[in-house]
Amino acid sequence: MIEGLNLSLAPGEIISVVGPSGCGKSSLLRLISGLSAPWRGSISIHYRRPGQHGLSMVFQEDTLLPWLRVRENVLLHHRFSGTRRSRKAQELATSLLDMVGLTDKAHAFPAQLSGGMRRRVAVLTALAADPELLLLDEPFSALDEPTRVGVHRDLYRLVRSSGASVVLVTHDLGEAISLSDRVIMMSRAPSRVAAEFTTSFGRDRDIHAIRTHPDFLELYARLWEGMDANLQSRGEP
Repeated sequence: MIEGLNLSLAPGEIISVVGPSGCGKSSLLRLISGLSAPWRGSISIHYRRPGQHGLSMVFQEDTLLPWLRVRENVLLHHRFSGTRRSRKAQELATSLLDMVGLTDKAHAFPAQLSGGMRRRVAVLTALAADPELLLLDEPFSALDEPTRVGVHRDLYRLVRSSGASVVLVTHDLGEAISLSDRVIMMSRAPSRVAAEFTTSFGRDRDIHAIRTHPDFLELYARLWEGMDANLQSRGEP
């Protein structure tokens, strides 16, 4: 149950949501996306570009269509909108694949890709729709650490160039800090915002380099202390 949650997101802002298992992080994304309806209270999303695609979501599970090649997966939104063969859509797919170094995999099937490549394609598929809001539900949890940080770098560059606002749900505190403008910590159920932290790295950040920055290490320690205090207050061992 999520109780008394008051949260706002500015245009182009990236926020991460962290908290103990079962606190409702993924439920929050389902409420924002409209996949679930709130029992009470309301969620308002004010899109700035009427007629444009509003929201895309990347799930923890692999949702690429295995019978479509990489390029066709990226253009899935355009397939349904009837614009897949347009010059604009084709140029967009080429540009996105090039940005993450997957141009040579454009005609491969998902089964022929590594885990990191599939995650990159999932993000491209979501961003190719040009959403104003991107929801990410622990999309990198299955990746090893070096691969995950590499995907973080590509995701951050793609999101900043698109101008989309982002809500990322994650258990990885380092991931939350390195990718976000703000980190929201939720309490155990009934969930509420237990704490909020602002990162100090600005928009033009080096995703690899900041992990050794003193500010990163300090914020990581504060988040860890907050998580520990949150669990202890609920009687967790």
